[in-house]
Amino acid sequence: MILIYRMISKISNTASLEEIESHLQSKFDYGQLYTPKAIINGRKEATVCLVTNDAPHHIQYGIWGLLPEGYTDSWKSFQAIYNTLEIECESLSPRTWPYDALKYRRCLILATGFFTGEVVNKSMQSYYTSLRNNKIFCFAGIYNVLEDGFLSCGILSHSNKTPEAQLKHSQPVLIAQHNYAYYLSGHDVLELILNGTFELDPKEQVKQRVVDVNTTFYDEFNTYF
Repeated sequence: MILIYRMISKISNTASLEEIESHLQSKFDYGQLYTPKAIINGRKEATVCLVTNDAPHHIQYGIWGLLPEGYTDSWKSFQAIYNTLEIECESLSPRTWPYDALKYRRCLILATGFFTGEVVNKSMQSYYTSLRNNKIFCFAGIYNVLEDGFLSCGILSHSNKTPEAQLKHSQPVLIAQHNYAYYLSGHDVLELILNGTFELDPKEQVKQRVVDVNTTFYDEFNTYF
């Protein structure tokens, strides 16, 4: 039995600045601030690299965890009640507050991997998913602009219940590189996201147990749950 129950709260971005700029054909606004990170912990206030539809040729930084447009209170107080590190596409409708961001403020969130947790045969297993050769990829994201001008963002995911899983399984949306520009365009993309049109081929993804990846991940990841 596999019990999948955990939303994504940790990702990895170990790419160099040069690799990121080459992959996106864009430049960092503040390249001197960029540092590769084996683990970006979304449970603490953390920043990620992103490209927005408003500035597609600029690589910027955003706070991971979507906050309402113009929000003035702390990230911590909001995330204590609403976990918006990951936002399920199936939950979005014109009546929900993140829907406006999906329509008008889409972004690509840079990463080289992400972490998930599963209960397998009554034991917790932690997994790391990346692309072959540890290539850069982008999550489908949405963002808002805060009162102070900073960006906050969330990763879009699919809600899915598989036959072997007793609980809901959230799968992040990884955008295929040739679809970056269309995703950032002004077109309506929700239906295309839901039917998987934009996504990377799952065969390009490699899923490994964290303990089998490397000691850096494993040592930091002991506090994942």
